Amino acid sequence: MTWNAWVIPKGTPRLDNAYKLIAFAGSPQAQANLTQYIPYAPGNKEAVALIDPAILLNVPTAPDHMARAQPMNNAFWAEKGDELNQRFTAWLAK
Repeated sequence: MTWNAWVIPKGTPRLDNAYKLIAFAGSPQAQANLTQYIPYAPGNKEAVALIDPAILLNVPTAPDHMARAQPMNNAFWAEKGDELNQRFTAWLAK
């Protein structure tokens, strides 16, 4: 489990539209609708209740999946990521 974010570039001439886009895209209904096309996890928790139960089985943030989710340990990957990627690549090459 990891995090993501939306940003608005500083100085944008369309600040109001940027806020409107984020409000729309982050709304429960828009995020629930997106799962009909790709099983991305909605960032808005209220969207989960709006997702078709058959689709929810494939969404990473389904309640059953979240019960076993592990948060990303960014400190670990910052320290060990390069080493582990090299080891994995070496293993793949065998």
